[in-house]
Parts: sequence; C-alpha cells; structure tokens
Amino acid sequence: MSRIPAVVAALTFIIAVLVVPEAHAWWDGKWQQRMQVDLDASTEGADIGENLADIPVLIRLHTGNFSFPDANEDGSDLRFLAADDKTPLKYHIEKFDPSEEIALVWVKAPNITGGDKKDYVWMYYGNSSAASGQDSGGTYDVNHIAVFHFGEEEGSPKDSTAYGNHASAFSGDIVSSVAGYGASFGAAGGQMTVPAPASLDFSKGFTFSAWVRPGQATGNSQLFSWADAKQSIVVGIDDAKPYLSLISGQTMTTPKTAALTPGQWHHLAVAVAPGERVTVYIDGTEAASNKFIGTVPAPAGDMTIAGAFRGDIDEVQLSNTARGASWIKQAYESQGSEGSLVSYMEAESGGGGEESLTIHLMKVIAKTITLDGWLIIGILLVMGILAAFVFKQKFTMLREARKTNESFSESFKRIDDPMELFEKKSDFQGSSFYGVYRSGCEELKAWLNRKGETLLKGDGLSDRAMNGFRAAVEKEAMYQSRRLSAGMFIMNMCVAGGPFLGLLGTVWGVMNTFASLAESGEANLSAIAPGVASALACTMAGLVVAIPALFASSFLTGQMKDMNADLNVFIDDFILKLEEVKTDAP
Repeated sequence: MSRIPAVVAALTFIIAVLVVPEAHAWWDGKWQQRMQVDLDASTEGADIGENLADIPVLIRLHTGNFSFPDANEDGSDLRFLAADDKTPLKYHIEKFDPSEEIALVWVKAPNITGGDKKDYVWMYYGNSSAASGQDSGGTYDVNHIAVFHFGEEEGSPKDSTAYGNHASAFSGDIVSSVAGYGASFGAAGGQMTVPAPASLDFSKGFTFSAWVRPGQATGNSQLFSWADAKQSIVVGIDDAKPYLSLISGQTMTTPKTAALTPGQWHHLAVAVAPGERVTVYIDGTEAASNKFIGTVPAPAGDMTIAGAFRGDIDEVQLSNTARGASWIKQAYESQGSEGSLVSYMEAESGGGGEESLTIHLMKVIAKTITLDGWLIIGILLVMGILAAFVFKQKFTMLREARKTNESFSESFKRIDDPMELFEKKSDFQGSSFYGVYRSGCEELKAWLNRKGETLLKGDGLSDRAMNGFRAAVEKEAMYQSRRLSAGMFIMNMCVAGGPFLGLLGTVWGVMNTFASLAESGEANLSAIAPGVASALACTMAGLVVAIPALFASSFLTGQMKDMNADLNVFIDDFILKLEEVKTDAP
C-alpha cells in the first residue's frame, strides 16, 4: 500500500506533461530561433484607445533587432504565430535584403487591445529547409480593396490584396521611401491609373491612407481622384493643405486648415462615413472634418493616383469602409520609421535541431487529438502504468525467490534431519521452497507431538502421516503459486483489452470526423486528415500498451511455470528424504 501514492503521483505527472501544454512551448523544433514582437497600445506606446482586430502591422527588421545570418537569404523561413504559440498568422514580405540587413514584413496581427501593452506575436526563423509561407492576400481583411507597396523592380505597381486591383499604367519612378520603396512623381507630371472593377465600390464607406512627401507648395494637386461628368471624389493638396472634395448631387469639401511640411514624410488618411462625416488625418491625428449626409459617389471611370502631384508617395491603401481614428493611429504608429506600436524582444534559441520527421509528425498528431481521443488514451495510459508496476513487482519477486530457493536447496541437500531447517525462517525469507518446507514440517511436528516421538527416534512415519504431509505441502504449493500470479490479471487485461479500447477510440474519432463533414457539407483532405490522424492515434496507443504487456506477461508466465515446476521437484525430494527416514526407523 505504501507504493500507491508514488504511483498516483507519477501518473499525475505524466498526464500533466502529455495533456497540458506548456506555456510558451516551442512551436516547431525545426526552427532554431524565435523573437517576441510586442504591440504596445498603451499611453507609453502608440496610445491607441480602441480594440482592433486583424490589423496588418509592419515589422521592421534590421541589424539592431534581427540576426540575418541566422535566417535564409530570402526570408523563406520566417513564420509568425499568435501569442498562444500555436496559431499561424498570415504575412508577406515586402523587402528582405540580407546584404543591407533590412527587411520589411507585413503581418496580420489578430488583435490589439486598446490602452494596453499585453499583445504580442511570435516570429520564428532559422530553418534552412523551410519553404516560403507567405500569403499576401490573406494579410489584409476583406475591406482592404487595394494596397500598393511600390516594390516592383519592373512593370506597373501590383495590388497586394486578394482582389488583384493592379495598376494599368504608371509613369512615376521607384525610389527609396519611408517603408522600403515608394513612387516619385516629378515636374513632368506622372501618375498611376487603376481600373475600376466591382470591388472598388465605396457605397458603404471609403478610406484613403498613404505616406506622402510633397515637393514645394505649388497650387492644387491630386493624390487620389475618381470622376466622370456628373460626380467625383478627390483627395488633394492645396498649397500643402490636404482636403477631400465630393460631388454627388451636392458638393462638399473639408476645411483646408492643417498643412504638410514640404520635403518631409507625413501619413495622410481620409475616411468617409456616408450619412455621418468626413475626417482628414495627418500623422494619426484628426486635422479637419465635415458633416456628410450623402453617399460616396460611384463614377464609372478609372481611378487615378498622384494626378498632377509633385513629390513622393508610398503605402497607398484603399478600403471600402470608413476606418476609425484608432485604425488610422495604428497605421501611422506601425508603418512609420519612428512609430511606437511595435517593439522587439531579444531573440531566443531553441528548437530540436535536426528533428526527425517521425518526431515532428507525432507532435502534429498530438495537437490534433480531440477530447474523446485523450479520454481513451488516458485510460490506456493508466492501464499501461499499472501493468508496468505489476511487472516490476513480479520481476523483483521472482528474482528474489529464485535466489533464496537456490540457497535453501543447497542447505537442504546437506542435512540429515529433514526438520533441521525448520526454525531458520529468517535465513530464507521470500523462498517458496522454504514456505512449502515449513508447512510440511509443521504438519509433521504436530503428528509427532501427538505420538510423543521425534522424527529420528520413534516408530517412523505411518501412511496416514505421509498422506497428511503430502496434503499440507501441496496446499502450500498452491498458495505459493497464487502468490506469484497475483495481479497478473492487470497485464492480461492490457493484452486483451488494450487493442479494443484503441479501436473504440478510432471508431469514435472517425464518427466525429464524418459527422462534422456532414454538418459542414464540405469534404476535403485537409479537413479529414486531422480527425483521422487523431482517431488512429487511439489505435496506436492501444497497441503501444498491449504489445509490451504481451511480451512482459509471456516472460513472467514462463518464469512462474519454471518456478512451479521446481517447487514440485522440491516436494518430491522432500518426500524421498522422509521416506528414507521412514525406512531407517527401528
């Protein structure tokens, strides 16, 4: 009984290790490095007051916060995960230059808690065999209908969203900018044209966001325009003062108050909420606003960016909804080189080196196992631990019994009086031979006491006495055999029941998988595979318990049979020695 608490404690520890995930456990052993990227929305950081979700955040990597030699030359091993260290995040690389040790990566942050600095994401790198995991379109939400980074080496700028609203014409120059590369439009008056597909419908709202560096203030220029003969929408700069002009049954223009500093980068954003208001933001702060009771016009013509604009522009983002002040603020704080939303912790080393594929896949399977699967595996785990406990006990008992039996046999061969070893119990503790011998001696002693004789001095043993002796030793031999085999039912239960319990978990898991497919109405390999892997894990767990238990049970059963056979031989030797005494009696 004293060993039971230790077994329970060991069982609890193993279950905790296997079932309860360790906080901040390493996501994948094939990745050697990781870094925590903090998102600080508190007053000490970006000072964002509202909660935001699914925000594209710019991660700036340089020699001061990132070790480029530890990553692949093209950044293909970069991976981003949520704070739970389990959920992969969508991302794409705008620039990755190990020679200059500069990288710009856009990551879709799952949430930013207003006024708090508890949010962060994990960045993993350091896996030479990793293929690129980028998803440019998935980095943005459905309301982002066009995003231009201006990082193309040739051709017109490409839209990074899933809508693919690429520019059809471009007459500017690509230059170094606030975030990688941007477009420069000189005195000749270049511009960029984007066709107007259905995704550019701004009837539910409109947001224009960009980084601009105007040249010298020379009259009125347009950053964004969309017009036909009857209606238009224009985001412009009039003598360095940004504004929004709308013509849609009525004409509305925001006040031209705050000004941009020529030759300096500014973040400019305009948000239009139909039936509410129009707001102009400069560097994340509201600069002008106006009530707006109409709707955003929907001209049939193409969209023009930087029409008659003199200066540089970068990170043009268009949304078919009115972004709030907090969203605009995070864009400014995230994208700017001096932004305070994003900060970087010291890199950590870890992982599993060249982790084998088998170990990696086993970890993947463990992550897919459902609650019902863990229930079956937990029962099998308990059975396996109990079987291991029984095997250890029996193995130790058999080893000690064999050792003491050999010692007792040597002593028994050297004696003349068959009852000479009767009082030497302490010398042969744990010997099954001595247990049988002592029971026989007790029977003989009781018979001799009734006769008033001793074994060597008397009339000898009668047939009745010998029959009583045989009954006593055979009875004790049966007890010794039962003592040796006590608890073996646990191992037999593991051998017989383990595979069936595993099969139960498999059938249960497959039923759940197909039930979920029937409910969703969609079947594909990626949806079926995790559930089937989880179900088959139960079968494997049953076999892992049953197969060692089968070998262990066979080994112990063979040892017990040998010991019982030796015990029967000893009983025959004991009887022969008594027969000799009976024959020699006067």
